[in-house]
Amino acid sequence: MKYEVKDFEERYFAGIEFDGGVKLGKTDKIPKLWDKFLNDVLETIPSRKSGFPVIGLECYPPNFMETKEFDYYTLVETDGLIESTEAYVTKKLPKGKYISFEIGFDTLHEDIKKVYRYIKEHNVKVHRGFDFEEYLEEQKYYESGAILNFSFLLDE
Repeated sequence: MKYEVKDFEERYFAGIEFDGGVKLGKTDKIPKLWDKFLNDVLETIPSRKSGFPVIGLECYPPNFMETKEFDYYTLVETDGLIESTEAYVTKKLPKGKYISFEIGFDTLHEDIKKVYRYIKEHNVKVHRGFDFEEYLEEQKYYESGAILNFSFLLDE
């Protein structure tokens, strides 16, 4: 599995949340959230970093194993913490070492399962509270063969 370990400083993001949480395996409505984010919300967020620093953030509550439900956010990186409004939420990702796996956009769900299997089989110590997909500026996600990074904070 192709991956790299990256050091990140504390980073700030703003975007929108999938209302009501997402049931594991029931992700078919997430593309509509992305459409809303990219077409209606992204340009309204102040202090966006240049380029295309966009992520899909999954946050897992303490009772995730029982509920099989997680929170999902479409976010863009900002220059610092900005004030939340009714239009968007803000999130902070902590400073640390992150492991990023290159996965296919066309095979996103299957590749994420492979990454989790790899982490388990190779005993990679990751923070279990969140993970995220990092969409890359140079990729054309409307064409076949695009890639993205799927990342976790490493527990040290």
